[in-house]
Amino acid sequence: MHFLLLLFLGLLQLVSAARSGTYYAGWPVGDSTWKTTDTVFQRETGISRYRLFQADGLIYKYQLDFDVTERQGEHASTYVFFDSEGDEYYKLVFVTGTHTLNFNSGDPYIQQVKVIED
Repeated sequence: MHFLLLLFLGLLQLVSAARSGTYYAGWPVGDSTWKTTDTVFQRETGISRYRLFQADGLIYKYQLDFDVTERQGEHASTYVFFDSEGDEYYKLVFVTGTHTLNFNSGDPYIQQVKVIED
């Protein structure tokens, strides 16, 4: 009986962690128009669209806006964006809607997005 309980708890843990992961993005710097993500990316990350453009602010050179239509964690999700230089940019998201990340990079092409359920 204990074995079945442990097996069930292990499977439950796997199912609840299934949405955490790293996903290919392939987002180049463009203009400030919104780009739609594909259905698989949206289902796995909750991000339905994005725009990555050169903002030329006083501190940060690039701006990434992204729309979260479905929060991935129970209370929050941490999104980690990886650029072509291997730099990581973190954004903690508590609610759905549009979120902004400002950053500097020598190569701002966003290669991957990692979602961590909090």
